[in-house]
Amino acid sequence: MRIAVDHLTEYRYDRPVGFGEHSLYLRPRESQTIHVESFELTSTPHSKVRWVRDCFNNVVAVLSFGVEQASMLSVQCKMAFEVAEENPFDFILEGRASQFPFSYDEREKSALRPYLETDDSERWPVLDWARGSLGHSTEGRETIAFLTDLNLAIHRSVAYERRDEEGTQTANETLQRRRGSCRDMAELFVATSRQLGLAARFVSGYLYEPPSPNGAGTFNVAAGSMHAWAEVYLPGAGWRGFDPTNGLITDHHFLPAAVATRPDWVSPMQGQYFHVGSVQSQMRVALSISGAPQ
Repeated sequence: MRIAVDHLTEYRYDRPVGFGEHSLYLRPRESQTIHVESFELTSTPHSKVRWVRDCFNNVVAVLSFGVEQASMLSVQCKMAFEVAEENPFDFILEGRASQFPFSYDEREKSALRPYLETDDSERWPVLDWARGSLGHSTEGRETIAFLTDLNLAIHRSVAYERRDEEGTQTANETLQRRRGSCRDMAELFVATSRQLGLAARFVSGYLYEPPSPNGAGTFNVAAGSMHAWAEVYLPGAGWRGFDPTNGLITDHHFLPAAVATRPDWVSPMQGQYFHVGSVQSQMRVALSISGAPQ
């Protein structure tokens, strides 16, 4: 399948400002199922673009602007890539990981240490919620069934709300409010997994929803914006994705752009602007994702 994405981000200011470097975490991560055919990036004001790989091996576009000031910053990315169909259940766990809980071996522990770090303030609120929501013991269960239930528990417990402002709620905040954006729900999944001893990471990217053959409504409540989900490392299967916003295990329709231990490190567009005094700003995002079979 060929998928095309047109992603426009605009910031408008009530008077001209200067711009520092901006980092864009928007280019899809290539894999055995994703091949980027083209990626076109334009900005107003004009910028010079250089590409870097960060410590998580994300491909990041760094934009450098001149000295001119402007009252609008516009960045548009048009991209196309080929996506091969993937069965999300086409994997075999190592025997030691088939039942939860399990232990990582020494090599895995060394590599996964940052993805196992926990916040002590979240431990009991998260664990109490997980045990209460799952309705049974969190131990002695088949691993994939347990993670699927955890994914669905967040989906059912937290109402989706679109939040365009920067920042991600902590797991505790999401549990208190019982509302959150896709990144808030993904962060809750990551925090819960880590408290249970599972290596987990945050993922930002795109979700393509194929047209419904019967004209049914959209299943993706976060349609029209970038999406966020979580991945857990499972011995024998590698990183496997879970989308608590929609209650799904991820497949080839989920197109990761960036991964990290923390959501704020892979915000889609990061940068600074300079001004004297107070400046009001507004942001607008327009995102379209379309596909066609090969």
